[in-house]
Amino acid sequence: MLRIMTQTPVKSKFSESLGDSRFLSVDLENNVTIGDLVNSGKCALLTAPRWVRLVEQMDQIDSAVERAAKLKPTQYKFHLGGNWHISVSDALPFVDIHLWYQKNGMNLFPTLVGIALTYSQWNRLKEVAKLDMAKT
Repeated sequence: MLRIMTQTPVKSKFSESLGDSRFLSVDLENNVTIGDLVNSGKCALLTAPRWVRLVEQMDQIDSAVERAAKLKPTQYKFHLGGNWHISVSDALPFVDIHLWYQKNGMNLFPTLVGIALTYSQWNRLKEVAKLDMAKT
């Protein structure tokens, strides 16, 4: 689900910093925004079911991050739903959450919609996810 930014801010029931101007916010409908306060175009907007799938995959994502951080060959990619995917690669030190599109009915390509988190921001996101779960 893409939400167009409007003059009226979305009411948040929960918001936490991930560090370096990055944040995680949960709205009243339990949709999650992971974004950048400085570069407002960089964000991932996940519906509640997509967020649940991401949380369920945290152990596998962590395993991929550990391998990539040790510069071991890593190509992790998980479909969150819709066209949203989360990926980790040894090529760049990020956990990438992006919207993808399919070209010619075959190959998937990332769009510019999404956000890449450093490993420390990813670790903070996991802490925030635990806080969010405790509040619900």
